[in-house]
Parts: sequence; C-alpha cells; structure tokens
Amino acid sequence: MRAHVFSATGLARVLLLAFWGVPAATGCSGDAGDGNPTASAGSSSGVAGGSSSAGNSSSAGNSSSAGSSPGSGMGGNSSMAGSATAGSSPTGGRSSGGSSTGGGANVGGSSSGGSSSGGSGSGGSGSGGSGSAGASHSAGTGGGGAGSGGGSGALDCNSVTGQPVVTVAASGASFTTVQAALDSLSKTNTTPTQIRIAPGTYKEKLIIAVPKITLCGQTGKASSTILTYSDNANTSNGNGGTLGTTGGTSTNLTANDVSVENITFANSTPLGGSQAVALLVSGNQVQFRNCRFLSFQDTLYVRKAKQYFRDCYVEGTVDFIFGDGTAVFDNCTVKSVGGGGTAATAPNTDQAVPYGLVFLGGQLTADTSVKAGSVALSRNWGAYGAAAFLRTTLGAHISAVGWSPMGTNTLDTARFSEYKSTGAGANTASRATQAKQLTDQQAASYTLSTIFGAWLPSFSQ
Repeated sequence: MRAHVFSATGLARVLLLAFWGVPAATGCSGDAGDGNPTASAGSSSGVAGGSSSAGNSSSAGNSSSAGSSPGSGMGGNSSMAGSATAGSSPTGGRSSGGSSTGGGANVGGSSSGGSSSGGSGSGGSGSGGSGSAGASHSAGTGGGGAGSGGGSGALDCNSVTGQPVVTVAASGASFTTVQAALDSLSKTNTTPTQIRIAPGTYKEKLIIAVPKITLCGQTGKASSTILTYSDNANTSNGNGGTLGTTGGTSTNLTANDVSVENITFANSTPLGGSQAVALLVSGNQVQFRNCRFLSFQDTLYVRKAKQYFRDCYVEGTVDFIFGDGTAVFDNCTVKSVGGGGTAATAPNTDQAVPYGLVFLGGQLTADTSVKAGSVALSRNWGAYGAAAFLRTTLGAHISAVGWSPMGTNTLDTARFSEYKSTGAGANTASRATQAKQLTDQQAASYTLSTIFGAWLPSFSQ
C-alpha cells in the first residue's frame, strides 16, 4: 500500500473528470486475493472508460472504416504512466513485467477501427473521431470496428421486432438504471427480450444473470453508451480484505444465450490502480458486436464457456484479454495503451480444451506511449494456455519473440500459434521456437463450427 500523490496535472484531470461526472478512483499496487492478479505498476494518472463520447465517424453502408481519421478531441497526455516498474511477482499471480514508462497519450481517434466492409448493413459504430476532454481512455482510439453488420449485411438489434422491449434512459424510459431493467426480468427467462439502452454513462456495478436477452445500444452510439464502475482488485471488501480480481469487476455477465451490441464496458480505475476488470463473462454462448471494452490492467476476463466478439475494440495495458474461456475475436481491434505491458493476452486454457483465445483477422495496435517491440502477443497464465492469431495485422509494439511464459510456466506446454500475420510486428524470424506457424491445412481447422461445435453465433452470419 502506498499513498497516492496527485501532481498538478493529475489534480487538474480529476477536477475535469469530476466536471464530466466520471469517478476519479485511486488504487494501490499489489496482489489481489484470488490467485490471478497482476502486480500493478505505475502511478495513477488516468481514468479508464470515462464519458468518452467519440465522433462516430463510421459511414453507413459499404465500407464503414471507423476511426482512421485523426481525432480532434482533447485527449492530451491523458494516459501518462509514471515510471512504472513492476514489483516482484506474487506467488501464483500474474506480474506486470518491464518498465512501462509513460509519456505519450491516448490521443483520440489515432488508429483505424477495422476494415471489413459493411455490405448492406446499417451504419457503423466505429468510435473514431474526436474524443471528449477528460476521459483518460481516449474516445476516438481505434473505434469499434466496421459497420454494424460487419461483412454480413445483417441488421442490428435496433431493427429487431416481435420481442418484448424494456428501455433504459435517464428519463422517459422503463427504467433509469440497467440493473433495475435486468432485475425486472426472471433469471429463468425463456423469452428473447430486448433491453434497449439510451446513450449515457451508467455508473453501476452490474450482474447480468438473465438469459435470452439482448443488451442493445443505439446504432453508432457504442462510444457514448457506457457501463462503468470503479472497483478493482484492491478495493476493500469491508471485512478487512480486498475484492480481488473477480470481485472488483465492473460488469459480471453470468447468464447464457446473451447478445450485446453497441455498448461500452469500462472500469474507471486509473492507470496503476491494480487489476480492474471492465467485463467478466462466464455465460455460455454469449456474443458481442460493435462493443468496446476499456480499462488498463485485466480489461476483459473470459471464463469457462464459449464467447464470440465481432467488430469489437479492446484496450488496456497488462494481460488485458485473459481467462480460461474459448473466445473468438473476429475482426477486432486490440490496443495497448498507457505505456503497454508484458503481453496483450493471457490464456488459462484447460489442457483438455482445444481452443482458447482465437483472433481471426483484426489488428493489434498501440498508442505512442508503448515502445516498439515491447509487448508479447500472449503469455500463458495457465501452463496449457492456448492463443492463436490468424491473418492478424500486428503493430510495431509486438515483440520479435512474440510469446512469453508467465511465472513458473513454460512455453513448452503453452499452445501458441500464428498464421499469415501481417504488419510491422509480424516478422516471425525470431519467434519463440515453441510457438507454431500454422500450415494452410492446420489453419483451415480454425472455423467457428470446429471451435464452437453446434453453436453458430448469429453475429457471425
């Protein structure tokens, strides 16, 4: 535990965040209590997932290349990590290695939000464009991918008819909070139901335990429809301990057969404030499209089930996509921010499960605070962690060796692979010898039917 000292710049940021209605949480570095933490590093100087209202610059119809234009927002030096050297790794935990010095900023709208053509789909929800002042996670960084239909031409949730609809908004709706809307439905619900959420920042610690629902944000409004909270692994549990990584999550999605579109999940814990999960999803057959996931350390936690992400955007620092789920990221943008960390992903796949984290297309990008060659594609949190990147564009921040072991684990047991990577970080000449470069025949097995079995996510069609 260490005292938190605000610099003049930090104080100004907190005041500005308070003006925008975003909680300015502080945290302490150290171990969380449930065996899967990363020792946090760096000083606190940014708030994840503030009210970052991006420019929604994606075009409706064909190409919808969101986010490629420079942002005009007042991102400034919003995500400046102090000279964050990691402490010693807690036993059994995930330690953040390397010295992630700050500098740079999460400047709004600096990276492309994906390139898949939208076909005849409805307007894209890419969040590129101008970022609003005060949000440390830049509003326009990378966007949420292509048009809401991806390449399929499918209409999004706002066009669905014939289902019960519950509305959430600050006024004029069925409910003013998302949790109240969820609580109005049975946890044994069998009727497909829409929960349509108006743009706004909903500061709620959410539990989504209702099956057969769709959380539906307005088309093109993912960046301004934000579900966020400020708990983290070091937050007190009120009994002399801490919440740990799992307990500190902002949104915990436990239900099966859930769909989510056009929503941002965030954790407003600042940079250096310990593990801060924006979304923990343990429900089976859960799918996301045009969604954004914002935090720094441990952003997106996928657990024990099958999940599908289409045209989504995930940003963070250390191991920010992690867990033991079988999760497919289809044409998603994964961005390292805040000085970066040791690895972008950290799978804990069970030895008997053939697929862990699978990236089909998409891109791994970084902001200017992340050094070239400093971030591994993945490190195995569990001994048999599985991660595969197929036809993914890799930025210059990806290390030449590509892969890294975690703690006492070894790459000899990890299941790491690539196929036809492109971009500045795709030179495979110096890759770890234990990782595979897939053959055409091996890559052909990475289909949704092979990975998920009988479940075919409707968002993939």
